[in-house]
Parts: sequence; C-alpha cells; structure tokens
Amino acid sequence: MQEAALGMMGATVGGDGDAAVVAEQNRQLKGEIATHPMYEQLLAAHVACLRVATPIDQLPIIEAQLSQSHHLLRSYASTAVGYHHDRHELDNFLAQYVMVLCSFKEQLQQHVRVHAVEAVMACREIENNLHSLTGSFFSTFFNDMNN
Repeated sequence: MQEAALGMMGATVGGDGDAAVVAEQNRQLKGEIATHPMYEQLLAAHVACLRVATPIDQLPIIEAQLSQSHHLLRSYASTAVGYHHDRHELDNFLAQYVMVLCSFKEQLQQHVRVHAVEAVMACREIENNLHSLTGSFFSTFFNDMNN
C-alpha cells in the first residue's frame, strides 16, 4: 500500500526523497485529522488541558492561537482531498486520544487543587510565624478571605 502511495505521488526513493514523502504523508494525515468530525472535540480537549494551569492573564494567548489556527486548518484541509488513511483506525485513535486528554485534564485539576491548598496553608504558616516574631497581625489576602 505504501509503495502504491509513493508511486502515485511520483516520489523518488532514497535520501531526500524519503524525507519529502514522509513530510507529505504527515501533511496529508494532518489534513485528514483537521477535517475529521472529532477534530473540534480534540481541539477542545487540548485547550481544556491548557486552561487548567494557565494563569488568567495568559489565557488571551491561547485564544489568539485558536483564532489564528483556522488558517493552518484550511491549509491542512486542502491537502486531505484524495488521501484516505484507514478511517476506522483514525476514528479509534482520535476517540482514545480525546479520552486520554479528558483524563489528563482531571488529573491536572486535582494536582492544581492540591498544590493550591498546600500553598495557602504554607502562606498561613508563614503569616503565623511572622505574627509570632512581631506580635502584630498584618492585613493579608488570607485574613481578608476569612472575613
């Protein structure tokens, strides 16, 4: 099958020809993924993972990348015409990949929650130590949270 694809593309075998063929196959596969019905789910799962631990002030960068990705998507989609990878295999791969990303997002959220709680507890401990040293309370974020 690969030999037939190579022959149809008119590629030469050997050296730089192999690299060019592989690059073209990768581009075509990206095009097939970009035009796949699960692409939006895949993209949303990736973005959801990124948003978990991205600082709020950095979120616009993700949005800007998403808005510019449509140009690349159109480029890849134009190469998908006439190229058909094993659709069933791709369907299964993308479905599993989306599930892995969703699971990863949940793990990231748990990690962020645990470490956020630990960070707050450590800051309160530091604040208590400061109070012990100075004998006075300072107005801090942590005191404001309790009021």
